Amino acid sequence: MIASLSVMAREASASPITELKGTTLGCFGTGCGVFAAVTNDSTYGLTFTGVSPFDVFTDAGGTAANVPLGTFSRANVNVPESTPALDFSLAVTFSLPLGIAGDPSSILSAVIRGTSVGGGGPLDVDFDNAWQLLTYWNGSGTGSFEFAVLNDLDVNKNGSGNILGALRNLTFRPDSEPVNETATVPEPSTLILLGTCVAGAIRRRRTASKMR
Repeated sequence: MIASLSVMAREASASPITELKGTTLGCFGTGCGVFAAVTNDSTYGLTFTGVSPFDVFTDAGGTAANVPLGTFSRANVNVPESTPALDFSLAVTFSLPLGIAGDPSSILSAVIRGTSVGGGGPLDVDFDNAWQLLTYWNGSGTGSFEFAVLNDLDVNKNGSGNILGALRNLTFRPDSEPVNETATVPEPSTLILLGTCVAGAIRRRRTASKMR
């Protein structure tokens, strides 16, 4: 009998610990066209300050939490609940991992509202918490991950709040597919048989030499 030994040459897919790096810009209002590292809205007394850069690493499971994406600070301004809601857009541009399509890589939206009649209460910053799928190619393979803002903020007068992102399901697949190399390994009985055949052949050669 012949036994087979299969060797996996390389992994086809992995979730390696990966560095994520990037910058954030913000824009107040509907239909934002111009994003800035620092921007403000006088009606709400809000100032957004982006991050340049954020720099985090995923864990071995392909996730990362508490990714800093920027800060809202609020002046001493009252915003009654009757004030029209304020739209906000957060533009996230990843510089790592390399090869993410699009600039910015992702735009995350939020709606900001006053929460009290007199306007002295906190502002509610309500982000769309849906996960966005991003893909990338870095020259040696392709990967993907999901990204979202999961925290919603309450920003008090003369106070501030941090925007935190999260990442999950990061995967990476090398361009080279896995190679299965199968080598045939003779079992002991086969080795003995081969050895016996070789020894017999040697004896026959020696006998023929003596007869000459």
